[in-house]
Amino acid sequence: MPTKRGSRKKAAFFMILPLLVLFIGLTVYPFAYMIYMSFHDYSLVSWEEPKFVGLENYREIFRDRTARSSVTFTVILLVAAVPLEILLGIGIAFLFRDTLGEKVFRSSLLIPMTIPPVVAGIAWKMLYNYEFGPVNYFLSLFDLPKVSWLGSQFFAQLGVILIDVWQWTPFVFLIIYAGLQSIPRDIVEASLVDGASGWNALRYIELPLIQPLIWVALIIRVIDVLKIFDIVYMVTFGGPGSATHSYSFYIYKVGVSFGWDIGYASALSIILLLVITLLANFLIKALRLKEILEL
Repeated sequence: MPTKRGSRKKAAFFMILPLLVLFIGLTVYPFAYMIYMSFHDYSLVSWEEPKFVGLENYREIFRDRTARSSVTFTVILLVAAVPLEILLGIGIAFLFRDTLGEKVFRSSLLIPMTIPPVVAGIAWKMLYNYEFGPVNYFLSLFDLPKVSWLGSQFFAQLGVILIDVWQWTPFVFLIIYAGLQSIPRDIVEASLVDGASGWNALRYIELPLIQPLIWVALIIRVIDVLKIFDIVYMVTFGGPGSATHSYSFYIYKVGVSFGWDIGYASALSIILLLVITLLANFLIKALRLKEILEL
């Protein structure tokens, strides 16, 4: 006869079985199929059976000018937007801590993060309008010329960076602000009594204590920027030309929007996954190494 413990295990297995099937069907199988298709030439336009081409799709990435352009713009976003968001988030968290009306400021700062990216994209596209946009109107108040925000390569890239900073600096602020609230005030007050200045207390006590949270915010934002799609889609659609093609947006154009090239889009997706995994692991190991060296 089956034991009571064995019956419980069987019951638990059958209870999680639907979730397991759903996970395999929606995650494991599509991922395995994407890897399989990355080694095949398969376009929905040609109506032909997938043809095995080995590493040809991966080699094509290095020959594809638009793919290189999308990598360049994604790197620009990483280098320009992420550090600015981290610095602004830290600065705003320290600035509004223990100030009059702190709750009002805190709630107001979180509004950009709560706006859906699609809605934010439509709003910013109207703000960047050359003739009637409020941004150019504001510039005209200072006798500055109108800027073609969506028609110039430099300003289109700058515009996407500004939107990303506007929307996700509150996320960094929220993480750092929560960390600051968890720091015991006794430690800071004791350092001030012992003669430390406010700057030294900030530099040698508070910043080191919230450093792991800064790394967490950095890792999350790096991963998010590598996957950025919605703002590019809604505001510039990759233009002018391919100036604001993010890597994720280019995958969308190749696989869904224009190309319908499933094999090549799968190869592009695998490369993105590898880059995100390696970069995230590198940052995590760098954080652990730093903690070990500080012990």
